[in-house]
Amino acid sequence: MSLLLQTEKEEKMEDPPNSSNLRLFNDWATLVVGPEKKVFKMHKGLLCSVSPYFKAALKGDFKEAQEQVIELTEYDSQTMEYFQFWLYTQSILDKEETVSNIGWHVLVELYILGEVRLIAILQNQVIDLVIRKAIKDNNFPPSRTIYDIFDKTCPESPLRKFIVYASARNGCLDEWEWAFTDEGAIAQRDFLKDLVVEMYSDRKAKQERDFWKIRCDYHVHTEREARCSEDTPNPDKLLPTD
Repeated sequence: MSLLLQTEKEEKMEDPPNSSNLRLFNDWATLVVGPEKKVFKMHKGLLCSVSPYFKAALKGDFKEAQEQVIELTEYDSQTMEYFQFWLYTQSILDKEETVSNIGWHVLVELYILGEVRLIAILQNQVIDLVIRKAIKDNNFPPSRTIYDIFDKTCPESPLRKFIVYASARNGCLDEWEWAFTDEGAIAQRDFLKDLVVEMYSDRKAKQERDFWKIRCDYHVHTEREARCSEDTPNPDKLLPTD
C-alpha cells in the first residue's frame, strides 16, 4: 500500500497540539527540505497530531517510519520555517508581522503544503490571512502566484475557488495576462474556465461581496464542525489605522 493510500484511510486524528500533552514532545522527526536538503527537526508527536499524512509516514510500515526522516524536496526553506513556527505556536504571523508584511508566495506555498499533507487547520488559517490581506491591501496574488495555485492544487481546492470568486468581482484583464500565454496550458485553462463560470454566476445572482463574511465557504471542516460565524469581526478592522 502506498503512503498516500494509507493516509486516505486515516480517519481519526490524535489530540490537537497542546502544551499539556507532553507525550507529543517525546520523539523527534527529521524533515529534509528543498533541493539544498536543509534539515528541520520537529517533534514527531506534533507532526502526527496535525496531519494524517505525517502520522502514516512516521508510524506506518514505510521507510520513513523506520528512519524517522521525510524528504520534502518540493518546498523551500522559507515555507518550512513558517510551517515550523506555526506547528509550535498555531500562528502563522509572529508578533512583529502583519498581513501586509507577509508575502503572497509564502501564504500560497503554506496552503499547498497544508492541502497536500492534509492539514486542514493550517489551510483554514491561511485562507483567513489571504482574505484579510486582499481586503487590507486591496490587491490579489500576482499572476505567477495564481499560476502556482492552479498548477499545484487539486481542482476542488478551496483556495482555487476563492481566487476565482475574488477575481471575478475585483480582477482585471491586466492581472490575467498570464492566463493567455503558452506556459502551463492546463493551469491556465482551468483558471479561465472557472473564471468564466463564476463571472456568469455572479451576474445572475449578484452574490455577497464581503469576503470576510463568507470566508467559511473556503475552509475545510468536518461534517460535525459548526460553520464560522459571519458576525466575527475582521481582526484588521479592530486595529487602529495608520
